[in-house]
Amino acid sequence: MQRLRFNPFGQVHKGLRALLYDTALLLQHTDFSNEKEIYAAIDRVKLVARLFEHHAHIEDSQVFPMIGNTAPEIVADFEAQHQTDHELSAQLEKCIALFAETNTTDQNRYAGNELAQSFHSFLAFNVEHMKKEETVVNECLWRHYSDEDLQRKVQEIAASVPPADNQLFSYWMLKGMAAHEIVDWFTAIRQTAPPPVFAFFCNLAETALLPNEWQRVQEKIREVALLA
Repeated sequence: MQRLRFNPFGQVHKGLRALLYDTALLLQHTDFSNEKEIYAAIDRVKLVARLFEHHAHIEDSQVFPMIGNTAPEIVADFEAQHQTDHELSAQLEKCIALFAETNTTDQNRYAGNELAQSFHSFLAFNVEHMKKEETVVNECLWRHYSDEDLQRKVQEIAASVPPADNQLFSYWMLKGMAAHEIVDWFTAIRQTAPPPVFAFFCNLAETALLPNEWQRVQEKIREVALLA
């Protein structure tokens, strides 16, 4: 059986998928006759579009160049997919703009349906796109880079993300990751980062995870620390 290689997309894609799935449910639960709920839905969809745009830029500028010389046709294909993603984001913006023209409950509900349908297209495209990155692009990366090389690159990328965006990405990564993955992640932070950084991530986990989930993660982190 083959050894499971390090997936440089794994952590952030888990976060982005969690954001997509949660937003799809939010839209399904939204009463588009309620102004407060409309604003909450619009704000969430704007967040999705912004984080995916940011993520695509990172891939275009920092990941794809790693295989630009060895697999230029694959890079061109995925850059074209990012253009499609950008067009889907633009469609979401058009749907959001419909709410500026609504005057009645029926119009709001029509605009809400248009937004939900456009978001479904955005979600379906990106779930498939991320799967392809984790198979096609990773195969190219694995041929030319060790797991250690890729881990260093992920750390380099994380350090380049502005703090406010890093907090948003990290929050949704916590939402999307399994408990044992969070334990490994936080153990590495505890071992390599200054205490205030570890405290920041602990505070973030407290807001992202259910109390019993966070308690179990903390217990496992302490166990690993005692065994180290």
